[in-house]
Amino acid sequence: MNVFIVEDEELSRNHLRSEIAKHLPNFNIIGEATSVNQSITWLKKNTPDLIFMDIQLSDGLCFEIFKHLTIETPIIFTTAYDHYAIQAFQENGIGYLLKPVNASLLLNAIDKFQRLTTYNKFNIDLQKLVTTFHPTSFRHRISIQKGEKISFLNIHDIAYFFSEETVTFAVLKNGERKLIDNNLSTLEQELDPKYFFRITRNCITHIDAIESINKYFNSRLKVFLKPSLDKELLISRIRSAEFRKWLDQ
Repeated sequence: MNVFIVEDEELSRNHLRSEIAKHLPNFNIIGEATSVNQSITWLKKNTPDLIFMDIQLSDGLCFEIFKHLTIETPIIFTTAYDHYAIQAFQENGIGYLLKPVNASLLLNAIDKFQRLTTYNKFNIDLQKLVTTFHPTSFRHRISIQKGEKISFLNIHDIAYFFSEETVTFAVLKNGERKLIDNNLSTLEQELDPKYFFRITRNCITHIDAIESINKYFNSRLKVFLKPSLDKELLISRIRSAEFRKWLDQ
């Protein structure tokens, strides 16, 4: 069984590789990728029997891959807990693993994969999944709750979102900072990409909040926001081209 792994976090990739080697000795890992672009390049030339695919990659959501390629290989998605993603997978009957992957869940997922392929029932509509994670309508406001009171923020009053550990904040254009319940992965799927871009794992910005951009070492870009954020925001070399294209839309 030839396997391809798509995972941008080194620790998660090493852990999955170790679990496969330990519990699935007949599985041969023939390739690995850490980004959407790497995955597209590899899959154009190779056809594995099974793909383990992380959702959030270094240059965007993995579903971008399916816009460029027709993939008939079965996929088991791996993800950190995300209610929106899990609900989508369950509704579409798709195999998934929560990270960090443990042996029991891995073997259960493989058992499901083998049963479905035995009866030729592994026919997931990947384009439907792309639509699920890229809705045609987007958020217009964010709800915030303080005690018993619920209020709302207009989405275009927000300069950017950022996270610290497990906490997410919305920073308004007037500098106010609001604690919100949403995580960045969910927000990235629900915000209009015409106006919002995830510049780092910890920050999604509105296009109007970008004050300046400097070139940085190794073809990266350093972004400064308004209101200012006391964190260094570096866009990876891989995402810089996509970011420039977004700015020029």
